[in-house]
Amino acid sequence: MVESTLANRRIAVLEDSDQRREQLCGLVKLCRGIPVPSVGHAPDLSALPDYFAKERIELLVSDHRLYERGDYATYCGAQAVAESYRHGVGGIVLTAYEPNDADNSLRLSRRWIPALLHSKELTLESLRAALLMADKEVREHQVPIERIPHRTIMTVKSIEPRGTSKVVKVMMSQWDAAREVGFPLDLVPMKLRAAVKPGSMLIAEVNIEAARQEDLYFDKFELPNADVLKKAKSLFGRP
Repeated sequence: MVESTLANRRIAVLEDSDQRREQLCGLVKLCRGIPVPSVGHAPDLSALPDYFAKERIELLVSDHRLYERGDYATYCGAQAVAESYRHGVGGIVLTAYEPNDADNSLRLSRRWIPALLHSKELTLESLRAALLMADKEVREHQVPIERIPHRTIMTVKSIEPRGTSKVVKVMMSQWDAAREVGFPLDLVPMKLRAAVKPGSMLIAEVNIEAARQEDLYFDKFELPNADVLKKAKSLFGRP
């Protein structure tokens, strides 16, 4: 198979800061791509598929907090990249607020974000690598091991208010038995939420090969059956 490149690929750029948008476009050009910046206002989230088709967009790079300057967008970059993924366009998210956003707005869409870059880590090489990774996952269906989901059991440690929503903090021995990880309660199907409480257990598909907690995603939640609960309680030494 011929190695993927970014040469002459049309790459949409969503960024509410004029200065940073120009910088991103400059990096895209150095990657040999063709930047297609959205200036003034970003397309509505529901209009992104039509925008991609009209502008012949092949990849997307988006800042996460698109709503900090005026009325550039009513959604965040994670939502934009998730929408692009569902329509066959690979995308990456840039954020300067990774720790603050990881458990909430980023995690809601993390399943559909092939690559996440902290603004401090943004270089020509990191941007090129992230865009190629996104393209391989979405267009070529080559998913790296750290993005492959595994059925995982977890223990709920706490439920914390976070603005108008709630974040569920869990421990997963299959990933790291010493670290708590959070995700929005909104990710859990409505019919299961009443069972989500401190001390309870959940099962979900999680990419447990991810090295960083902000790269973890949670999908396809279910409650463990009696046999699974019995084995888990025995393993964890719980009565």
